[in-house]
Amino acid sequence: MKKTVVAIVGMLILVAIPVFAHHAAEGIVDEEIYEMIDIMVADTPHGDLTLDDLGGGMVEMTITTRTPREMESLLEDGLLTYAAMLDGDVSITIDFDVRSVEMTITQQE
Repeated sequence: MKKTVVAIVGMLILVAIPVFAHHAAEGIVDEEIYEMIDIMVADTPHGDLTLDDLGGGMVEMTITTRTPREMESLLEDGLLTYAAMLDGDVSITIDFDVRSVEMTITQQE
């Protein structure tokens, strides 16, 4: 199951990045994108979002869900699409634990 989810996420990233590489977020500021992600996570029954300004133009967003299915639902609802709209260098990691799934989105402007 874990390998399947990781494979799906990898494929989605490979498809999403080229599609949105040409100013897909033109006219949308990062704060609006963070707000859209926050609203999406708020609608997830056991989802939690933490947003930290690390200084120096670096922002880290951590999204935690209790199950892989909940994270998969966020991905299906367009979470990667929103993340791809952020300016600068953006990296995404997903960690699976016994009791949770954690996605960390780091943005360096």
